[in-house]
Amino acid sequence: MGPDALAARIANERIGDGRYRPLTNIIGLWLLEGIMKDFSSRPEDDRAWSALIDAAARLPAPAVTLDVTDPAFANPPSMKAAIDAQVKRRKISPPKTLAAYTRLICSSLGRGHAEAKAAFERMTGRAFKRILIVGGGSRNSLLCQATADAAGIPVVSFKLEGTAVGNLACQLIALGAVSDLATFRRHLAAGLKQKVYAPKGS
Repeated sequence: MGPDALAARIANERIGDGRYRPLTNIIGLWLLEGIMKDFSSRPEDDRAWSALIDAAARLPAPAVTLDVTDPAFANPPSMKAAIDAQVKRRKISPPKTLAAYTRLICSSLGRGHAEAKAAFERMTGRAFKRILIVGGGSRNSLLCQATADAAGIPVVSFKLEGTAVGNLACQLIALGAVSDLATFRRHLAAGLKQKVYAPKGS
């Protein structure tokens, strides 16, 4: 790692088997979770969440996307106010509805994922052919499609919790129930359901 990696916000993370891997953090759906406090119509179940995502997906792409690395989004008193402030600095009117904020947030996170991908490609000299999404983001079709569109490569979503599954893998390997990570992944893959989002226009 060097100054280029530092500028790209890429660090080394030690993993369970003692190796290191490059890591960058993107604020993620905390933006969407945070803005719910400013609206009374928060979705309460899967059907309501799906309706919100569908409504957001029907809206046109925003004229500008947010800089999701802005420290102002870390833990603001009002996420809506923090988003509005950044948008207004760019001479753009803030969104008017929860669906419009959702569209802006998902498009911005998709752009953030694409920028992280490009940074890793510059650092490694490799060209990545797909992006894998797990956890809560895998259930958000608008986020997955926005990521595919911005990155220009397919996004594969898996409906599983990455942290929980990773911890389970480490425990099974430590107990000797599974020989190694590759074996665990092979067993897990047999029952995984996935959805592929192709970049629009491809």
